Amino acid sequence: MILHALTEYYHRKSKSSQGSGIAPQGFENKQIPFIIVITKDGDFASLDDTRGNDTATKKGNYFLVPLSESRSGKNSYQTTNILWDHYGYLLAHPKEITGSTKISANQLDVENQKSIKMANLQHQVFIDKVDTLHHSMPNDSGILAVKKFLANQNNIDKVKSDSKWTDCQKIKGCNLTFRLQGQPELICQSKAIQNHLKNQLETPSETEESLEAICLVAGKQLPIARLHQPISGVNAKPSPFASINLDAFESYGKTQGYGFPVSETAMFEYTTSLNTLLKSDNRFRLGEVSVVCWSEKSSQKEQEIPFILNGGGQTKDNPDAYVDSVQKLFSSFHHGVYDKPDGEQIMYVLGLSPNSARIVVRFWHQSTIAALSTNIAHWFNDIEMIRGHNSPYPKYMPLLRLICSLVFEGKIENLPPNVVADATRSILEGTSLPITVLQLAIRRNRADQSVTYARASLIKAYLNRKARSTASSTFKEISVGYDKDRNDIGYVLGALFAVLEKIQEESTESGKINATIRDRYYGSASSTPVTVFATLLKLSQHHLSKIRKRSHGRSINLNKMLSEIIEKTNTFPSHLNMEQQGLFAIGYYHRRQEFFNTQKNQDFKANLNATDISDNT
Repeated sequence: MILHALTEYYHRKSKSSQGSGIAPQGFENKQIPFIIVITKDGDFASLDDTRGNDTATKKGNYFLVPLSESRSGKNSYQTTNILWDHYGYLLAHPKEITGSTKISANQLDVENQKSIKMANLQHQVFIDKVDTLHHSMPNDSGILAVKKFLANQNNIDKVKSDSKWTDCQKIKGCNLTFRLQGQPELICQSKAIQNHLKNQLETPSETEESLEAICLVAGKQLPIARLHQPISGVNAKPSPFASINLDAFESYGKTQGYGFPVSETAMFEYTTSLNTLLKSDNRFRLGEVSVVCWSEKSSQKEQEIPFILNGGGQTKDNPDAYVDSVQKLFSSFHHGVYDKPDGEQIMYVLGLSPNSARIVVRFWHQSTIAALSTNIAHWFNDIEMIRGHNSPYPKYMPLLRLICSLVFEGKIENLPPNVVADATRSILEGTSLPITVLQLAIRRNRADQSVTYARASLIKAYLNRKARSTASSTFKEISVGYDKDRNDIGYVLGALFAVLEKIQEESTESGKINATIRDRYYGSASSTPVTVFATLLKLSQHHLSKIRKRSHGRSINLNKMLSEIIEKTNTFPSHLNMEQQGLFAIGYYHRRQEFFNTQKNQDFKANLNATDISDNT
């Protein structure tokens, strides 16, 4: 299913009249930092730097070049690419010795000699490759120019004398290619090269390993790919999306790619599509998970949905872009129904993470754009939570920022494996969040002795989603703000704890206390209420007596708040289960925010009345 969807994407992009960015069969898009410009006589003209202003990351522009050849093992130097490769092949430049400062001078000299020897071998292989190409295409002026360039050692010396060569050799394994002076296209992009590669693909292979079988993607009898092209952008090094590299994975005597028959054509199409998506705006990262989105037809949602799920990415120039994109998503609904023309199109979301030898599929989601947009909108409704007037938190918090609030110091490396992928899958499918989210939130609340906006939002989302997924559930969904009519024991006790803390704070004239009851008792109050609430209620009477001396009316109001909540509790339970502990956190957070917002409103009205009086006088 995944491979078929990727091949369909390739067909769609290849048929696009606009610049599709997809490579035709036999080619790929590769970053080439430097281009050697030569004359038709093969003389060196200049060394062009394609990086532009991107000198920090040292990455060049993408160019359409012949598909790179797979090479590995001790004889890998015998394989080179068509008219492009790294400087060892094109210029016989040896690679830099890693860790040279940590080895002796004699050992360094030995390693340098090995590197020089290898570079000369690679260079000779490249020369032989160009000679073979010239023999096949004797009338191609570009190939002839490259052949003449390589035949003259002075040309290579001139390249290394160019002022830009210093930057080139600083890039490990820097890729280079050729262009004729005065021509816009690369020599490896010529019509002759295109026809040559097309003929190679159409000519059946005569090797013993070549065989035909029913392709799992096309459903036809076709030549099967033994090895699949690697995928870049997930692992540290390019890795295959599908492969058999151990005897344990073999079956019925089928080895390597013959164990899962995919034709050469389908293999190229799906690998090219995936590599293209991983370099596009359709891709985003959630921790170690790389996610790509695409649809069966062109749609703006291909870029909008990744932008929303990614939390806006790097939008320093427009910090409001993320919130605007979420509001734009909500504007796509009319009376709760997605009403845009692309609603029935199929959208695909693929989550990938690195592994030692290959790429792991973390999740795969397929649905209509309308269904996917609805699920994402439901997610933002689920995490909506009351905030203070000057809250530092955005209205719609990105998923990764929410999830990172569950662990120590908010560092993503402290998150358990799969929690990000599982939470993302829950959003896409509209299902319950993994229970790990609730467990982590409660554990972090107890460790920090506080309930943050982010954790309260996640707990609310977990409990509401679980209630919706249980058909027989009578659970009342949690509201955005404080619900005084809610009678769940966890929620009531959380609100009671907030009122007791407020009474303690107001018992001092400054309203500031070094350590409140939250700092000392939150953990036990939220898990074993019977052990602490009797003590806290006794303390509250002492605090109320202090308040009564300064403001009798305020003490009456606080005592009334206390009594209204206590009326809902017959006894204090000996233990609260995980969900009730989550409700305790929500009740505490809601009631605290209610205090803050009420105080803000009172201050606003007081300032407004003072302004009216001054105006009248």
